[in-house]
Amino acid sequence: MGFNSQTASEAGKTSKRGKSLSIDLRSDLKTLITHILQDIDYDSLSNTQKLKLLDIALKHTLPKLSIEKHINEEPPRKFQINIIGDNGEVLETHNNVLDENFNFSNMAGGNSSK
Repeated sequence: MGFNSQTASEAGKTSKRGKSLSIDLRSDLKTLITHILQDIDYDSLSNTQKLKLLDIALKHTLPKLSIEKHINEEPPRKFQINIIGDNGEVLETHNNVLDENFNFSNMAGGNSSK
């Protein structure tokens, strides 16, 4: 039997895709999940199991956009390098800024012609 508009219509009627659960079934599932979560002995779980449980719970409770939201934070541009002697005393301090002219060989006062 070939695939045509009639067979497609029949397949669509038997498909469960896109159909929501009934209110009674959702209520029963919520009750079942609540009982299961109350019965879990969290102290007996390993750290790996606790992290997996947290991962699953967060995926189902947080809005999707908050998980996918990217943080657009500017990275630090200024940094300081301290040259420390054998006794732990700071011998030199160099303050640097990352910009278009930044050169790693100049970080601690080195010569860029090397």
